[in-house]
Amino acid sequence: MAFDRANPRMTLSQVSEKTGMDRAGARRYLLTLVHLGFVVQDGRLFQLTPKVMELGYAYLSSVPLADKAQYYLDRIRDQTGFPVALGIRDGLDVVHIASANSDEFSSPALTIGRRFPIAYASAGRCILAMMDKADRDTLLKEIKLEPMSEKSINTMAALRKQLQLVRKQGYAVVDQEMQIGVRSLAVPILNARGQITASFNTFTFSGIVPTEKLISDALPAIQAAAEELRATLI
Repeated sequence: MAFDRANPRMTLSQVSEKTGMDRAGARRYLLTLVHLGFVVQDGRLFQLTPKVMELGYAYLSSVPLADKAQYYLDRIRDQTGFPVALGIRDGLDVVHIASANSDEFSSPALTIGRRFPIAYASAGRCILAMMDKADRDTLLKEIKLEPMSEKSINTMAALRKQLQLVRKQGYAVVDQEMQIGVRSLAVPILNARGQITASFNTFTFSGIVPTEKLISDALPAIQAAAEELRATLI
C-alpha cells in the first residue's frame, strides 16, 4: 500500500520510512514480494507488478453479487429516498436478490425473491436491451406476451421498440404496465467486459411521483452506483 501514484518506484529506505518498518524488516518483505512476483527490483528501486491485481480479483470473484451490491443499494436509498432492488435474470423472469427499502409512502416495498416477467419489468427490459443481439433474439422467441394491465404492451414489435429505446438512453421506465398505479425505473449493470449482469431498479406510486421527478431524483444516483459496481465485476 505504500506504493501509490506519487511513489510508484521507491528505494528500500523510502519503503522503510513510509511503512514505519526498520530497514531490515522492510528488506525482508520486499525480497519476499519480489520472489512471489508482486514486486520487481531494478537496481536500488522497487515497484509493483501487475500481479498484485490478482489479489483484488481473488477477493472480488469470491464475493456474491448481492453482497457486493448491498452497499450501493443502501447508498441509493439514502441519497434518493426511493427503495431500490438488485434484479437478475432467471429464465424468462427477473428475480430480486437484494434490496434496500425506504420508509417513504411514495413507493412500495421491494421483496427479495419476488419474480417479475422479464418483458414487463423495467429491470428485465434493461437486461434484454443490453444482451448480445443473438442471445436477445433467441430469448424473445421464447417470450409469450401476457399483458398485466390495460397499459401493457401486447406485441413483440412494441417490445422490440422499447428495447431499442432502453439501449439508446441507458435506462428503462415502465409506467403502470405491470400494475396500475405503479411506475418503475431501472438501470443495467454491466461487468468489466461490458456484459450485462444485473439491474438496479426502483418502484414508485405513479399518483404520487411523476415520471419526470422519478428520473431527475433517482436516475443519477442509480447510474453512478451501477458504474461503480461495474468496476468490481470481473
